[in-house]
Amino acid sequence: MRRKKIRLRYKKERVLFSDVLPYEIPFIFTNRYFYRFLVKNKIQIDGGVLKWDKDIDKGARLILSCLFQKQSKDIKNKNNINVEITSFKSIPFIYNILHKPNKCRLLSIIHPANQMMIVDFYNKYKNSILYLCSKSHYSIRFPQKVACYFYYKDRLHHVLLGKKTDKMEMFFSEYENLRTFFSYKKYTNIYKFYEDYRYQRAEKKFQHLMKFDIQSCFDSIYTHSIAWAISGGVDLYKDNFEGIPDKSLGYIWDKIMQEMNYNETNGIVIGPEFSRIFAEVILQHVDQRVEQGLLNKGFILNTDYECYRYVDDYFFFYNNEEVHKKALELFEQTLKEFKLNISNEKNVFYERPFITNITKAKLYIDNILNENFRLFFECKETNNYEEEEPEDFSQDELLENQKLILTKHKIEEYLSQKPYFKLCSTDFCKKYKTIISDNEVQSKDVVNYTMARIYIKVDRILKRIDKIIKPLSIALIDPNLSEQHHSIRKQIDKEERILAKFLFEILDSVFFIYAMNKRVNTTLKVLQILNIIIIYLDNKYTIGIGNDIKEIKRFSEYIREIVFKKIRDEISLVFQTAPIDDNTQLETLYFLIILKQMNTKYQLNEAEIKKYLKISIEQGVDEKETKSFPSLNALSSTILLYYFGNRKMFMSLKSRLIYATIEKISNIPENRVKISAEYIILALDLAACPFIRLSDKRKILQKIGLSRKEADEVIEYLKYQKFMFTRWTGVDITKELNAKISQEVYS
Repeated sequence: MRRKKIRLRYKKERVLFSDVLPYEIPFIFTNRYFYRFLVKNKIQIDGGVLKWDKDIDKGARLILSCLFQKQSKDIKNKNNINVEITSFKSIPFIYNILHKPNKCRLLSIIHPANQMMIVDFYNKYKNSILYLCSKSHYSIRFPQKVACYFYYKDRLHHVLLGKKTDKMEMFFSEYENLRTFFSYKKYTNIYKFYEDYRYQRAEKKFQHLMKFDIQSCFDSIYTHSIAWAISGGVDLYKDNFEGIPDKSLGYIWDKIMQEMNYNETNGIVIGPEFSRIFAEVILQHVDQRVEQGLLNKGFILNTDYECYRYVDDYFFFYNNEEVHKKALELFEQTLKEFKLNISNEKNVFYERPFITNITKAKLYIDNILNENFRLFFECKETNNYEEEEPEDFSQDELLENQKLILTKHKIEEYLSQKPYFKLCSTDFCKKYKTIISDNEVQSKDVVNYTMARIYIKVDRILKRIDKIIKPLSIALIDPNLSEQHHSIRKQIDKEERILAKFLFEILDSVFFIYAMNKRVNTTLKVLQILNIIIIYLDNKYTIGIGNDIKEIKRFSEYIREIVFKKIRDEISLVFQTAPIDDNTQLETLYFLIILKQMNTKYQLNEAEIKKYLKISIEQGVDEKETKSFPSLNALSSTILLYYFGNRKMFMSLKSRLIYATIEKISNIPENRVKISAEYIILALDLAACPFIRLSDKRKILQKIGLSRKEADEVIEYLKYQKFMFTRWTGVDITKELNAKISQEVYS
């Protein structure tokens, strides 16, 4: 597969795209427009000084004053173009996602002002970060250099649809699909290590493998420990530097991590990439100490043992029990100095061959996918053809390739192909459950792998069958082939019915697997599968005829009715069986984003949404009735508002949601609202929302410290800025999903 290699034009603000937000946020929520706001107005923090364009719009200046409340008066002063920012203590927006069946993980979105400080920090210390992350011989995921290229692959648009992708939006003007600010060595995902020669080489050399990890690593990290690690150890730092505020990297990094977490020193924010880099520097020091300690005892790396660490997961290969015991002792001692501990209940030992139950389960899953997710033919074997990778074409090449030369003989060839499928969801699901049970793994261990493999299979199958249906569809408009039109129409109808049944069975299988483990990552992978099916059925062929471009309808309403109704029914069932929860709200709400892209007849109605939100269907429509309205976080409120839009059936629910949001902010002390990431982000987002009344926007902005007049000026400015964090209209699901999935760097 050829991929486009795009050189990045360096801008320090690109950190905002990749390193400051958690992966588990709705894909309509992005820093894209915050980035544009900063770059357009030349807003930056440079060495503790906030600077902006002298010709900045008053509305933009007022938004800036909302972000930096302590310096609000100085920023509003039209004679100023820079203000000193000595520190900024803020409250991160913390929300839950489901991590295990009965366990949540807390993730954080830091305040936009702190995000800007991270940009300045990266810009000043990127080379130091790279140096500090280059010391360990154990680490297999660490920043190697500043990323200078972005690889883009969009098979769906170029091959399946033949649509030209707007380069400006595809690349979002700069780098908005960028995975991380740094490029990483050696692995961006832990599963790649299992498949790599290093793992296999270690298996040849060593009889034993111990796997362990650090208990609640990010929750336990003490922010001061960054200075200890950089300075060479706890004792050295405490003897020489402790209690001395200075301009050293350790002191500055410690301070910035505290301030974004409301001055908390115990634990760091979880989710953003910069937190993983922070932990990496500390663990690199631990690795060095352990390696030196083992060397002092005569144990040599790559001879007596091999050790690999992926973030906080360790793999220790050995033959001699003595080296294993000494290593474990050194790890425990060194980690304890940094207030960290090994999670002993998770220690796992393997004897060669080192194959885990999860690996075995994945192999069996591959087998049943290969058996069931295939396109068969009655007349000829096409196994090899089915597996070949589709090529990427430019738009001109695509149109040229679509000028097919159709003869009667060629059409007869297409009509002779008799495609069929063997997938039966009931049998497939039985086999899937058996694999999980027999290999003693949990669904969460293999569900994302399974969904990713299904997506690849469905993608290839749709492209393969498209190569049959497409020429037949073109032949229907060719007057030279009128004698065969009846046979062609009959064949297309038959293949539509076959494909409809197959997609029905796929959806049945996918949602059965999803029901076992409703996590954000899994939901995103399900959305990928749904999206490719929706796009395939809901778009037209673009055909070059002479100098003209003509569109041909791909499928009849028959197949869309069957498949789209199935999608709607399955999502409705998910909402019925997993109503919104105070702790975990995002997992299922994501489905509303893709439902909105479909015809209104396939979307959930008010009664279904009320049931999902646990609101009595018989309850009145008074917008001030908030007692029964669930307490929603900013991201959940955003998704619901996006789904409601301006549709009449949701006017009552939308009014109650907005009123409940205003009430929620009103009940928070004013001094906390102004430094709260959640409420600042939510207020600016809602001020840009086209689905909210002017009066409500004004009330919300006044809650974060603006006067009525100032609020109106911000609202007016946002008409041209358009969005702040959430893209409320014109969402391209394919691009956003591709961008989101491409950023899945830790699993």
